[in-house]
Order: sequence, then C-alpha cells, then structure tokens
Amino acid sequence: MKEKEDTTKMGKVKYSPEMKEQTVKYILEGGKSACKVAVELGIDKNTICRWVREYREAHQMPTYEVERKIKKQSADELIARNKELEKELRRKEKELADEKEKVEILKKSLHIFMQAGE
Repeated sequence: MKEKEDTTKMGKVKYSPEMKEQTVKYILEGGKSACKVAVELGIDKNTICRWVREYREAHQMPTYEVERKIKKQSADELIARNKELEKELRRKEKELADEKEKVEILKKSLHIFMQAGE
C-alpha cells in the first residue's frame, strides 16, 4: 500500500494523494485504528491522523470525537429502549397470565353450570 513519491530537501517523504485516500478509507471503512495502521505502514501516527482529519473535513464528515459521541448516545438510547421493551414484555406476560386465569375460571364455571342443568 506504500506509494512514496520523492523525498523533499529535509528528508521528509511525500505520499501520493491516492496513497493518502486509500489509507484513510482503509481506516474508516475497516474500523481500524489510525495508530495500528501507522505501525503497519511505518508512517508517523500524527501524519495519518492528519490525513483522516483532512479527509473528514473535505467530505463533510463528523470529526472522530463527534462520531464517538453519536455512537455513545445511540448506545445509551438503545439501552433505554431495551429497558422499556423489557418492562412492556413483563406487563404483557402478566396480562396474558391474567387472561389465561380468566379463561380457566370460565371453563370451570361452564362445566359447573352444565352439570347443574342436567
């Protein structure tokens, strides 16, 4: 994946725009950490983080911090919704048990009235 172009006067490596974009997409689409990818590619982590930040800005994507906050908020909302659904399920199960009890009482009553009528 490394595509180094040329070395500048100060010994810094210049990477092609395609290399930068591939690396950023690899991070964003693969859910990889920029630090791990930096180690894999042998590129300074600050350089890769800058590429990601610039890519996000250029494509009107939320920052990493905002994205984490959104995911955390979504997770909190899902937990709250799950608790609501569990509470509703318990209520429905109790309601069902009550209805089954009523049916059993009606069956017994019907049986008693049928015997009394004979």
